[in-house]
Amino acid sequence: MDKIIATACAVIALAATPAHATDYFTDADMQVFAAPDGSYSVSFGRVGLPSGTFDHVWEFTLPLNGLASGSITTSVINMAFYHTSVDTDFTSVTFNGQPLTGTFNAINESAVANSVVIFGGALNKIIIQGIARGNGSYSAQGVYVPTVPEPASWALMLTGIGLVGAAMRRRAPRVAFA
Repeated sequence: MDKIIATACAVIALAATPAHATDYFTDADMQVFAAPDGSYSVSFGRVGLPSGTFDHVWEFTLPLNGLASGSITTSVINMAFYHTSVDTDFTSVTFNGQPLTGTFNAINESAVANSVVIFGGALNKIIIQGIARGNGSYSAQGVYVPTVPEPASWALMLTGIGLVGAAMRRRAPRVAFA
């Protein structure tokens, strides 16, 4: 009988514990602006976060390898609202596996990314984890620039290929006699 009661209590405790799910977002959930030079600027975020922990994964794909920089912030009006329903705290922010630096466990929090490598044609991820207290929010903005070799790099590379080709062409054939 004691085992049945213990099992029933365990089931009730598990059922009463709120499930923590990971929420996934894509580039369709972001505001993305493409420039003629191939760069992008982006903004995204969440508002009205319910009380509890959150785990948000933002996934996106860009056409070319490149570098990205940006920031993610939370805001509280003043110290009187610290740890109230409008306060949101980050516990971890990563961009393609790289932990971001910034100010955590403060009134207004921020995480900053500088020159994070973007993989063209592959899934890139920003993972934001934190605690919301009932009506939390965060916002993010960033920029992306594709890494295309500069004209001087192209010229140097083509010169090197040309010199290797010329050296191979000038090499006298060796004849082996048996």
